[in-house]
Amino acid sequence: MSAPIQKMEGTILDRIETGESHLRISLFSGKNGLRVVLFRVSKQARAHPPPDLYDDVEFVTRKSRDGQGLPFVKDFLILNKRSEIAHNHFRFQVASCLARLFLENGSHLQDTEPFGKLFLRAFNALQKGLDPASIWLKSLFQFARIEGLPVQQDWLASLEQKDKEFTILILNSRLNEKFPAQDRVVYMVESLREWLNAETELKC
Repeated sequence: MSAPIQKMEGTILDRIETGESHLRISLFSGKNGLRVVLFRVSKQARAHPPPDLYDDVEFVTRKSRDGQGLPFVKDFLILNKRSEIAHNHFRFQVASCLARLFLENGSHLQDTEPFGKLFLRAFNALQKGLDPASIWLKSLFQFARIEGLPVQQDWLASLEQKDKEFTILILNSRLNEKFPAQDRVVYMVESLREWLNAETELKC
């Protein structure tokens, strides 16, 4: 009996070379959570290149006959490309940090649907060229809230008044293409990351 075929959709979080002809690809979606597959790189890779980081894809996969190991990608369809993210260094850095957040914590999430919506909002905003620092802060804060962590009661409440007011302003403001006080937003991101890494089980 042949191994069952399965379709899965998601966004590419990372691609790691395994041997000369395979990639280990991690992808995330609200429906399927964090998944890992093996992708065989074709000898005609220039004509049929594998999907890039942050592409939305549909994979047709097959498990090995013995049911062990990662599923193999038999076919794929690129649903949406986000190549503009790589056109700006800081934008790409923020995308990498957010992808790492989902890679490190995605397998532990109970209800992945709201995290999937958060993920798409963040990466679509980065694709549109909106403020990367604000996207980073908002996404990290919201990730912690959805996870049920007391990020507002503990971290936000513990900030100095001027930092608290500034952070609330950023969290409540619409994203735009102007980058006001970007260094200060990044400073608040680092403060939040330190709190999450020290006080919670999240890795970020």
